[in-house]
Amino acid sequence: MNTLSALRAFLGLLPVLRPERRGMLWSYLVGTASSLALAALTVLTAWAVGHAVVDQAPPDPLWWALVLWLVLLRTALTWQEMDVSHALAYRVLARLRMALFDSYARSVPGRRREHSGRAAAVAMDDIEKLEFFYAHTVAQLGASLTLFLASSATAFLLLPEAGAVMVVGSLLVASSALCWAHTARRLGEREQSERSALSTRIVDSLGALREVLAYGLAPRIVAETGAATARAAGIARRGEMLSQLVTAVRELVLTAVVIGVIAASATGAGVLSNEAAVRISPAELPALIALALAGVTAIADATTALTRLHPLVASADRVSAGIGRPPVVAPPEAPRPLPDGPLGLRLRNVSFGYAGRKPILTSWSADIAPGEHVGLVGPSGSGKSTVVALAARLWDPASGAVELVAADGTGVSVADLDDACLRGAVALVDQEATLFHGTVRDNLSRGCPPRSDAELAAALERVGAGDWIGLDDGLGEGGLRLSGGQRARLALARALVRRPRVLLVDEVTASLDPATERAVSEVIAGFRGTVLIASHRAETLARLERLIDVTEPVSVPRKAGV
Repeated sequence: MNTLSALRAFLGLLPVLRPERRGMLWSYLVGTASSLALAALTVLTAWAVGHAVVDQAPPDPLWWALVLWLVLLRTALTWQEMDVSHALAYRVLARLRMALFDSYARSVPGRRREHSGRAAAVAMDDIEKLEFFYAHTVAQLGASLTLFLASSATAFLLLPEAGAVMVVGSLLVASSALCWAHTARRLGEREQSERSALSTRIVDSLGALREVLAYGLAPRIVAETGAATARAAGIARRGEMLSQLVTAVRELVLTAVVIGVIAASATGAGVLSNEAAVRISPAELPALIALALAGVTAIADATTALTRLHPLVASADRVSAGIGRPPVVAPPEAPRPLPDGPLGLRLRNVSFGYAGRKPILTSWSADIAPGEHVGLVGPSGSGKSTVVALAARLWDPASGAVELVAADGTGVSVADLDDACLRGAVALVDQEATLFHGTVRDNLSRGCPPRSDAELAAALERVGAGDWIGLDDGLGEGGLRLSGGQRARLALARALVRRPRVLLVDEVTASLDPATERAVSEVIAGFRGTVLIASHRAETLARLERLIDVTEPVSVPRKAGV
């Protein structure tokens, strides 16, 4: 990756941070004012020393007043700069993570077979590294460049030779950022790759904790994790050593530039030449040297900051790729209204396939009348869950259409509906439905209009959960304190609270005991609306009006129990 590509990686995230442009501008202005105040203090102090030594004249009261004002200003600006940059850092962190979450929500990582560990590494590690760059380093670079331009312009006015040496020397210092830049970026990419793989390994191990304990895999996993951590730390050490080497080269160049500025200034002041060549008072010499050094040091600081950005290019690329993921379903340009009353489903010549695999549905069609309860049957992997997901518009078909159908037969494509409108009419209960950390009330009311406690409690009673859990009970992370049957009941209650007109159920009774399956099936059978349920359980299918075999290109309905 070259320097231009690296620059594009960082610029690519700026549109996401557009709402923070005022904060970034304010951070730059405060940082620049603070840097200029410090440079002014340095130059004034050098000016006073020069006049005290050469002219034997102490500073006048105006000098003392100006220095005191600059000290107070610098103190206030330093505090303000810290406050602004820290507040901006938190907002940048939130913006990038929200953008990444929104992208993942729109693109459904599961369809592309991506690992949650890699996603976690991007969301946590990569974004935290970039947070400091956008909240602080950008302003620091801008302030350093402004200080350099101001000091170099002033130096040119006072003594062109000193200004010329300063500019040429600063270019040499800045060029040190290119030293071993490719190697630094490559090490950064390798480190991020190792840390991503480590995150993946840890997520897998924690997700399969029972298997790890049952098969005695803990020592092996600990050893592998330690080795991966050591590899990542080793790469990081190599990167730090390279950074120190570049810094050493920069310090040598900077020392040569300082000597050149001092020599040029001393020559102009007649210290190293005859009196006829004097173009600046020897008393002003320390102030001129201090001014030039302030500008050159600013460039050196900016170059150091740029050098430390090389390892972040991989992070910027990964975050940018995550945020720029194409959505699985795109919002309609002109949303259509959804008709009132009962709704059915119609799938017309639908084709669909997962990334890297042959199509699982090809020109498949089915009609479900409003209020009808229909089951999807077929062997595992035949596409039952895919049909349910398409009906819920978690994905869009490669071809064909999925429609919600009114009682008069009028159909509206789910792709033409506003998302809020669609989610208000269609509810999905998935086999692996996730319960959120919090109370039962939080879970039941999440994502739906306000509901009274009485209605929420009635939903619990409806699914047979009212006698073993209450609205204020906590569920823990993912509802881990509950059994599979209890989670299924609460997931069903959460769907019913939304008052949907179409209920989609995907294998929710697959791993339930007979009594719980019977209870859940009775609740679904009592739903007053359209039901499409994917299942292979006889108890669940027996209560449905008809079955549709997903293995048939054009579905041929079969009566339940056949």
